[in-house]
Amino acid sequence: MSTSLPPFKPITPPKYTVDWKSANSYLTVDSKVQMESPEIHPDISGELLQDEMVFPQAIAHRGYQAQYPENTMVSFMGAINVGAHAIETDIHVTRDNVVVLSHDPTLLRCFGVEKRIRDCDFSYIQTLRTLKKPSQEMSTLRELLTLFRQPEVSHMWLLLDVKMDNDPDLILQLISELLTEIGGEGAEAWGGRVVMGVWALKYVSLCHKYLPGFPITHIGASIAYARQFLRIPGISFNIHHAILVNEAGVKFIKDARASGRNVFTWTVNDNRIMKWSMCQRLNGVCVDDPPDYFRMSLEYTPAWNLEPCWGWKKDMELRSVRLVAWIFVFLMRWKYCGGMKGVNLERELLNQQVEAASRTRRVPVPVVATYSDANNS
Repeated sequence: MSTSLPPFKPITPPKYTVDWKSANSYLTVDSKVQMESPEIHPDISGELLQDEMVFPQAIAHRGYQAQYPENTMVSFMGAINVGAHAIETDIHVTRDNVVVLSHDPTLLRCFGVEKRIRDCDFSYIQTLRTLKKPSQEMSTLRELLTLFRQPEVSHMWLLLDVKMDNDPDLILQLISELLTEIGGEGAEAWGGRVVMGVWALKYVSLCHKYLPGFPITHIGASIAYARQFLRIPGISFNIHHAILVNEAGVKFIKDARASGRNVFTWTVNDNRIMKWSMCQRLNGVCVDDPPDYFRMSLEYTPAWNLEPCWGWKKDMELRSVRLVAWIFVFLMRWKYCGGMKGVNLERELLNQQVEAASRTRRVPVPVVATYSDANNS
């Protein structure tokens, strides 16, 4: 790389500890007692208990991208060093089947080259450097997984956003092979620390095929579509913040919690939305600037629950975002799921998955993201 990585100096944010005891726990589908057990979901009620306040975890969105080039090793190391609890990154595949980390399907925005990643060999991509300083090479999933096997990072977890403009079977098979090669065979080797992020229902069955036992979260921007995933046990949710901050979104959060699911949100860089996320007791918040989020959490006061989150200008902005998000989800499903025929096939697939889940007594529960100041206050 053109710039050396920062040295390891991982820190835990002051007054906060991460509770990992439920990372490998299981939820019995037909057992309400187990679903409500605080040993499995210590934060599921979202209640304020005496001096304990449960905050959403800080999920570093594409690493510490407020400071470094996104989705690069220096950005990931930066997120580790400022105390992020998790890292979110995006997955694409090159022409010669190397799994790389990039949000965009093209090289234009980050590298200034008008080419698609899937049309380039990795040997060519390696010669490029990010436009944002300090200039970096494109990182690979192999590099990031190797980093996550080091003891200094054992307290963190990883969210892989599997982009849909790749061959779904190929990309999930390649991810599975890398996870096995670097961490060992089976989901148990990773201890619930690698979560597969999927946008469409068809990816759920493919994850079960290639990555059995790995936690799955639905990434999306539609409450109506997310509710279809709610029928499949064990899936958590990472929903755009503009979709959650209304009556339908809050009801969805309550319904998801009632069925023992984690709810995360992306991407939160507005302090008002950070406050709202804390008041809603979400499990995790994807942020570009983890230190800014930590500063806001340390300022928390119960009075925030009584404050209006924003004025009419912010409300109009959120309404606009929701409209754009709805159009995006519709076009995405139309393009990548095969139009109306694909939507109908998705419905059939959902029914098959629900039926299969009903025959399975135990399903994996994704990592519960929780941190509190109870033990250090």
